Amino acid sequence: NKNPKAFFDAIAFWDANNGLAVSDPVDGRFVIIRTGDGGKNWTPIAPENMPAALEGEGAFAASGTCLIAQGKTNAWFATGGAKSARVFRTADNGQTWFVAGTPVKTGNAASGIFSIAFKDARLGIAVGGDYQKEKEAVDHIAISGDGGRNWTLLKNSKLTAFRSAIAWIGGSNLIAVGPSGTDSSLDDGANWTSIGSIGFHAFSFARKGRTGWAVGEKGSIARFTAPTK
Repeated sequence: NKNPKAFFDAIAFWDANNGLAVSDPVDGRFVIIRTGDGGKNWTPIAPENMPAALEGEGAFAASGTCLIAQGKTNAWFATGGAKSARVFRTADNGQTWFVAGTPVKTGNAASGIFSIAFKDARLGIAVGGDYQKEKEAVDHIAISGDGGRNWTLLKNSKLTAFRSAIAWIGGSNLIAVGPSGTDSSLDDGANWTSIGSIGFHAFSFARKGRTGWAVGEKGSIARFTAPTK
């Protein structure tokens, strides 16, 4: 990073060579840097290829999953802290970006979308809330069926509280974690069930198989293995 004003929130790779990283806005626009050689060299995209940021808008670095890469060229990152929680998307390895507003609740520096996941190029889900109100569950999960162009709140899903990370772990099975516990969905996020009250902030699942690891307060590390049918 050669930009002294940049603060990078997350990093994501499509493969061993091609990846990108996102920084909070500098001079009114989010900063994206790209690599095509496994991270040896990074190049910023042209600022004019990034939509303008809203006042107070930023990305939450809490779980490292506010930015994700999918397929060979798609990527998304999610924001909060402004009057609208938004999702930025690219289909050309981060060279040009488009943005869409979401109905996820925000309005202050502590709230918005904290994590985003896409099952494929079209079906995506975003979660968050207000990290200062860890047990509140109000308008904090939304879904997209068109690659992130439009987002709809998942009402009455029973996702129990603020969540900082979410991921598909095989089939229609999703896991979401936060400082107040963990939830599981077996139907692509339409319905959720609490599976524990131990808090975690971030996690990662193996690309193959159904095993993942989560990290939380006081040095806690947990391993999760999804049940098989």
